[in-house]
Amino acid sequence: MSGQDGFGGPWTEEKLDSVASYLQAYTTALKNQPFQLMYIDAFAGTGYRAVRQKGETVHGFFSLPQMTALAKGSARRALEVDPAFDHYIFIEANPGRFQELVQLEENFGSMRDRLTFKNQEANAAIAKICRDTDWRQTRAVLFLDPYGMQVNWTTIEAIGAVRHIDLWYLFPVGTVQRLLQREGRISAGWKTALDRLLGDASWRAEFYKTVCEPTLFGDRTRESKVANLPAIERYVRERLLEAFRGGVARSTLQLRNSKGSCMYLLFFACGNPDPKAHGLALKIAQHVLKS
Repeated sequence: MSGQDGFGGPWTEEKLDSVASYLQAYTTALKNQPFQLMYIDAFAGTGYRAVRQKGETVHGFFSLPQMTALAKGSARRALEVDPAFDHYIFIEANPGRFQELVQLEENFGSMRDRLTFKNQEANAAIAKICRDTDWRQTRAVLFLDPYGMQVNWTTIEAIGAVRHIDLWYLFPVGTVQRLLQREGRISAGWKTALDRLLGDASWRAEFYKTVCEPTLFGDRTRESKVANLPAIERYVRERLLEAFRGGVARSTLQLRNSKGSCMYLLFFACGNPDPKAHGLALKIAQHVLKS
């Protein structure tokens, strides 16, 4: 999604602007520190994003967008940050998008030695990076910009446990809201998917309340959905606070579609428990999210 999410409209630029602004401040603040700085993009796409332009009507039924214009995706934005990161890791599972992504080497030839491309499933790739990197010598920013509900909560916990990764996480709140049926009649498969996304089944008690209603045949209990946007945002932030010792930014960026519906929430979390380190990181992220 980071690479070619042009269907989102103006909110896509908001997302990319926010992350790019943080990356600029991050490398500037740490440029004289004795650490290798790493940027990780777990859903890097093609490196570009396609911009929808006015198209033509197909057989009189719907408008087909012409994807002719290309704008910079998160991968290119990160590569243009100055001072640069010491190492960039771009992960993309889709073979077609990956083949386009690796072409970034041609555009950024002087940085070729800093670039690593992984055609792998994101959760597995991140787990290996967290496990194999020498974090005594490395600090990182990781951008999780999934296409949907691909990120497992175990991955979030692994990132937080490193304690040296700052995380930007685009949480698919619109998809979650669609799965949360009004009276809790959620299929077993959807429940499993939500458990994997949110970590466990505790969301059920948070997002639904048992209501007792009188009927002609006695009282009847039913599940009533209480999971509005603020409730879901609050729940996810509390879960992130459990995983990240450095804290979570107070604000999120709400990314809405053309109809005004909130589709994603952009969260920032800091793994570093050192007060000086996470104090600065949270201050910068909060400024970016509020600006």
